[in-house]
This record gives sequence, C-alpha cells and structure tokens, in this order.
Amino acid sequence: MDRVDMVTPSPVAPGADERFGKYRILQRLAVGGMAHIFLATIDGPDGFSKACVIKRILPEYANLEPFSRMFADEAKVAALLTHPNIVQVFDFGKIDGQYYLAMEWIQGQSLDRIMRHAAAASIPLGNRVTVDVGLAMSDALSYAHAKTLSDGTPLKLVHRDITPGNVLVSRDGIVKLADFGIVKSSVNLERTVAGVVKGKYAYMSPEQITNRELDHRSDLYSLGIVLYELSTGRRLFKRDTMEATIVAASQGDVPAPSQVSPGFSPELERILLKLLAKDQDARYQTAREVHDDLERFRGTQHWTSGGRELATLMATLFPPDDRGRVSTAVAVPGSMPGSTSLGSTRTPTGISSPSPFAPPEGVQALEPSALVVTGVLPRGTTGTGTGPTGLIAPPAEQAAGSEAFPWGLAAAAGVAAVGSALFWLFVA
Repeated sequence: MDRVDMVTPSPVAPGADERFGKYRILQRLAVGGMAHIFLATIDGPDGFSKACVIKRILPEYANLEPFSRMFADEAKVAALLTHPNIVQVFDFGKIDGQYYLAMEWIQGQSLDRIMRHAAAASIPLGNRVTVDVGLAMSDALSYAHAKTLSDGTPLKLVHRDITPGNVLVSRDGIVKLADFGIVKSSVNLERTVAGVVKGKYAYMSPEQITNRELDHRSDLYSLGIVLYELSTGRRLFKRDTMEATIVAASQGDVPAPSQVSPGFSPELERILLKLLAKDQDARYQTAREVHDDLERFRGTQHWTSGGRELATLMATLFPPDDRGRVSTAVAVPGSMPGSTSLGSTRTPTGISSPSPFAPPEGVQALEPSALVVTGVLPRGTTGTGTGPTGLIAPPAEQAAGSEAFPWGLAAAAGVAAVGSALFWLFVA
C-alpha cells in the first residue's frame, strides 16, 4: 500500500530549473537512496520544448560497478524496445559523473493508483477496463518477448516486474508498460546471479518465487495477477505480512473469479485461470495467444476498440480542479527502491514556464522494485499460506507488512522479520 509522509511544502521543488547537459530540470518527481527522477524538457530554437523524464543515478554510486552496470543494462534493453505500449527510453549518458536515462513522460497515473482511487470512490472497474489493459499489455509483452538483437540473436527478455505500479495509463487512455530495471535478457544473462530472486512477492509466478528457471511465461502469470485484481477488485496473493505473502504466492492457489465476484464472465474467467495456471505448460505459451483470446472476447461483447473507456475513467477519477488544472501524480517508472514520490502535482496542459507546478502536497512512498530474496524458500518448494484474499484498499490506507518503505533504512524492519536469509539490495 502507498504510505504518505507529509513534509513542509516549498514553493520550488529541489532541483527545479537546473541545467543538466541539454536538459532543463523542471521538477524533482521522486527521490531515493540510489537515484533521483526529474521532470525535464529538451529545449530548442524558436520556442521548441519537449517534456521528458530524467532518471539520474547519484554520483556516489556512479563508480560502483554493480549499480552503474545495472543502470547501463536497463538502458541497453529499453533502447531496443520501440512499441506504443512501452515507455520509451531515448537517451543514456553521463554528465559530470552522473549516469542518467531520459525517457518518455506519461502524464497520467499508475494502474495501482487508479485501482485504489476507484476502490475509494466505489467505482467498479469491470471487464471492459480489464480487457483494454490486458490487450495493451499482452501486445507489449508479445513484442518484447519476441525481440531480437540486430544480428538476429533472440533477446530472451523476461520483465520480472509486471505489477500495477509498472503499468501506466495516460489521461487519453493509452496503456504503457514501464520499468525494465530488473529485466532478464541475453544482454545481461551472463550477470544473472543464481539463487537470487528479483521482483515483488505478490506478483511473482510460483517458479519465480521458488527460484526455478524462468522464461517469458512467468511474465504472463504476473499479467494474470494484475488482470485478476483489476477485474475482481481483490488482491490475489497479498497478505498482512511479508512471510504470508511469500507463502501464498509460492503456492499459487487461485480462487475462481466467480467465487469472489458473483456473475463474473465465464469466458474472461477461463482466460484468467489459464494465465494463472501453476504449471507453465498449462498456461498460455505466448502473449500473442493471450491477446488473441482477449480480442475474441471483446468481439463477443461488441465493445469498440481504443482507449475511450480508460480515458473516461481517468477523467472521472482525476478531474480538473476549479481552475481547470488536472490533478495528477506524474507517472514515473517504479524502479526506485527506497524512494519517495513528491506528492501529487497539478499540471497545466502545456509546459511553458520553468516551474509550472503547485507545491508538492506530501511525500508518498513507492514500493521497492529491485527486491532481492535469497533463501526464503528452498528451490522448488512451497509452504502453507493463510489469510483470505483481501480487497484493494483506498489510497490513504497502509497495510501491515506492506512492501512500501519511505527510505532504505526502513526496509531493515521487514528484513528482520524474515531473518538473515532475506535482504534488500537497492539497485536503481
């Protein structure tokens, strides 16, 4: 769950209107132990200005090989991917000893925040929103999983972090997959450490959380969890404690959606349960198969294509204020372990001034993305889970045992609960 720690607002966010190479920093969006994320522009002649997001590693970590190498790997993989449903990375470099990534700016919300606000407003998201998100995500994953290098070598990409926090929805209803910070691919395959599990517990496949061999079908399972929660309004494996969540995810016992949401569509239920099959061979084998089945289901419902339904939902959940400004927590990729997002900002329709934002209203913790687990469960084993599937909580709630921490040191409290076999490695 998100946790909000209020701070004294300042009229100008730290780092505002700073020159950083060819970029002009407008607003710091998120801060963390290893990197900062900024809203920036690239300015040109005759009033040209294009907004972007800058992810900048701190200088003290730039010379530490594990961190700079992972940052570079993220850039290499993301730069290979050009798809309308994937957040674009278009620049990577080093300025004054600071590595940075420049990526597409999505003015919108994460799916996680959309789900929480919908729950708070008692607005069911329903099958149509689920199918629209599923179609976009399966199209993005189909493209990414099939991607090859310039010489034809398969990229063998596994995202490993398909979560509601890494699915962004723009105000016009466009769905984007973000955050390739812990991706596994042929680019970094030789540096993948055996015995180390990366991801978020509640969205891991059984093979991922029990440290078995992974392939692209693990991403499909994680997508199934996201769509299950989106369509039913209930968490699937999230429990009150970290340990219980790990056990529930490792077991992979999935209640039929119709059991938790009476009247659920039988065909959509079939699709979700096939995505969530424990046995990899019983799942969909490719994201394209998922997309085709969702497309066929949409055809039976006679829904129009496109993001109109999502755009309407965004306008309903995040309406303009009395001055016509849109309230939006500017969507940024989630790989900021130990980070905080600088509240919600109110963004005008264009970027025409050095600091076009109201003061931040608070500090909101982001869920750690580069979680490293060793020894929690022996390879290929499971435990016994307890606790019912819970409702998705409104934005203000913070569940006990949440994976969200405001700073890196706070994560130590969660580590102690599992013992020395569990530790955090902040890598972004």
